[in-house]
Amino acid sequence: MQRGTSIWQYAEHWSEHPWFDTGNYTWWQIALFLTGAVLWIIVYVDTIYHIIKFKTVNIPLIAICLNFGFEVTTSLAFVPNMGKALVLAYWAWMVLDIFIVYNMFKYGYKQIRIEALKPHLTGTLAAGVIMGLTLQYFFITEYDLPMAPLSGYIISLEMTMCYMYMLFIPNFVGNTLLTGWSKFIGNALISIMFQTKYPENYFLTSLYLSTAFFDIWYIRELYRMRKAT
Repeated sequence: MQRGTSIWQYAEHWSEHPWFDTGNYTWWQIALFLTGAVLWIIVYVDTIYHIIKFKTVNIPLIAICLNFGFEVTTSLAFVPNMGKALVLAYWAWMVLDIFIVYNMFKYGYKQIRIEALKPHLTGTLAAGVIMGLTLQYFFITEYDLPMAPLSGYIISLEMTMCYMYMLFIPNFVGNTLLTGWSKFIGNALISIMFQTKYPENYFLTSLYLSTAFFDIWYIRELYRMRKAT
């Protein structure tokens, strides 16, 4: 069974850890990951903007449930091995995720097109969050690689496929080119970084390519819809 370093173990030797760990990664790998992470922060900021401005959550609901489990696990039980800067960044993302999860319960119904499901949505989402936490914790701690790319890209693929569904929600204001381009370029840069780190992992490679396919398709559809209006 593979286990990562927990935040408590990491904190015991906090001063000994570098801010950016070039023992595990090269500087350009760190730069690629950080740039991709900044682009994903833009996706989060766009989501928070839509929550505040339009009372709408523009990340697919199932992705929020799984991603919250990912953020909690990688903040507490399987912290990144890229240095203290990334440990703090993962904690910041977890805090942002708490805000997004809270508002998912308030505004998530706007993504639902089946009226019969709406009265049961709160319970369904609560179950999704609990299951997401459980599944992500055991998958990451038992099977994943450092920085949890397997879990992260499984979620990214599922997320970008679900974004395609949101294109067909009538009058949905959450489909934006800012999110489309930010997540595509962010995913691409992080994919390049992990491909250089784990070139022999063909499962990861297939996840990168599949995610890129749907990211590009999503952006194409956004431009097509913009042109049609």
